[in-house]
Amino acid sequence: LKLKSSGMRVVAARSARTIAGVGLGRFRRCMTHAGSMAGLVAASSKAAKFSYLQIRSVLDDPAMGDGAGADETWARLLASGRVKRHAEPCVSMALPTSAAAEAALLDSVEFLADALTSQDALRGFYKKFGWVDPAQYFGALGEAQVMFVDTDHNDLDDRLAAVLVAYQMASANLDRRAKAAGSRCCLYLDCRTYETTGGLTVWRTMRLAARLRRDLGPSGLDIQLVLSDRLATLQLVAGYLGCAALYDALDQRVPETGAMLSGAGTVSNLKDRWPSNARVSLWILSGLCTCQVDDITSGCKSTTGLRFVVFEQAQPAWQSMDVAPSEEVQPAWGIESLIAVEPAKVEAMDASLDVAALAASVDRGFGAEPSNIRSGEAPYPTVLDTYMQLQEAVAICPERFEYFCPALARNDGALPAPVGQPMHKIAARPLTVVPGETYEVKKALDMERAKSAFGKLSAAARRAAPETLHPEQCQGTCDDSQAERPYMATILRYGTFLSDAILVALAARPVETLRAEAVVRRLAVVDLNSGEASGSRKGIGVVEVVTTVSSGCFPEMCCATRTNNP
Repeated sequence: LKLKSSGMRVVAARSARTIAGVGLGRFRRCMTHAGSMAGLVAASSKAAKFSYLQIRSVLDDPAMGDGAGADETWARLLASGRVKRHAEPCVSMALPTSAAAEAALLDSVEFLADALTSQDALRGFYKKFGWVDPAQYFGALGEAQVMFVDTDHNDLDDRLAAVLVAYQMASANLDRRAKAAGSRCCLYLDCRTYETTGGLTVWRTMRLAARLRRDLGPSGLDIQLVLSDRLATLQLVAGYLGCAALYDALDQRVPETGAMLSGAGTVSNLKDRWPSNARVSLWILSGLCTCQVDDITSGCKSTTGLRFVVFEQAQPAWQSMDVAPSEEVQPAWGIESLIAVEPAKVEAMDASLDVAALAASVDRGFGAEPSNIRSGEAPYPTVLDTYMQLQEAVAICPERFEYFCPALARNDGALPAPVGQPMHKIAARPLTVVPGETYEVKKALDMERAKSAFGKLSAAARRAAPETLHPEQCQGTCDDSQAERPYMATILRYGTFLSDAILVALAARPVETLRAEAVVRRLAVVDLNSGEASGSRKGIGVVEVVTTVSSGCFPEMCCATRTNNP
């Protein structure tokens, strides 16, 4: 079936009358014969858009032990036979208020403006974030940091985030050079998520890297691009810019971009460059591709004592159902009662079941996850699979990871908890701005301070870095031929939340200032396509769900969850 919404409502109404006339038991058997969930999701174009896959999530207390045993609803989901992949990593979650998030960002913007005034000011920049000395800074975040970016792909927030991290690293290293003159550190900008289709994204990352390298190289900061194939990248970027596929042609557009791509400024992977017995910070500001996750899991399999400090911009969990603002505890799920509950309980369900409401409930769960989780040039199922590979790695090798999620959302809300348990409240991102020659502040808790902070940064960049940081800071929604991009119309009208920059402003500090708490992320990719659930089991007893980890990510391991349900 492929019906429009009005047709779907007619079908839903007829289905409700059918239930009343023939009874829920017979209706359930008809649904099962017709392909169970197909009756609810086949009419949804949203379901087709997301390949009939949903990624469900729950946050739980690590003290509760085995997740499926502690959360009966989650156990039923795992036992439904429709879960393609699941993981239960433990992460550290911080829940800042809107006011705290805005203040942290504006502090960072003002600190950066001050850092541009002199070398002494630059040397002290990183200490403004609470760091005491270089040893503390590099001991916590590592001599190398990696930022997974999709610069200007569909937003304008990566750039300021990368600038803040770069200036922090340069500042700490400059301070360290007072005692150790040859000290160096490295920032990798990895844009492989869009490296075969995103000419604009790759070029903007190259351009930013070259300009930051020019400004901060004398401080001992090396900035490197991560791109799989230099020649393919050259062809992609030249095609986007409309210039000859020559490194010199790129240099003529922005100095040192071609030189970085052709020389030592670009590496093809990270797994060959992980340090031994050290920390590396990973900033997840975009969707992830397979080669990026392969690099991380390769580091996990090594015996060199490597430890990843991960900062993810996306919130750690999300509601896949409508939850009223007044709700304090997690409501019962809707659709799982049809796909995971025991047959005896299905027979006993109320015959007045609202099929239309169930259909809407199913639709709500498609694409409910943060956009960063589902972003990439690969098909949606592959993108989800890749993200879950990383989460499995975190769950399997917790000793290799410190994983931080300073969580904010588009609107105030609540994060999912086990059914009947209190939910964590999450605050909205507080401000929006339109970058460009001048930063137009669209919304802020403190409008005057926001306008002042961005104005101060613009003036400082114009004076101190007129050919490097200033043109980067002035980048707006146009492409490089100065044509407006239609898909950026929302940013042009309402502004960007600067989500990535807020993450850096909050998290690039000593860990104790985050005030984070440990939570277990329960994540499951659920297949709601038509047909019987593969491997589904009737009844409740001892259920064993085994998810084999795909090739390239711990091929010798698997992640198994054994559940004992009452």
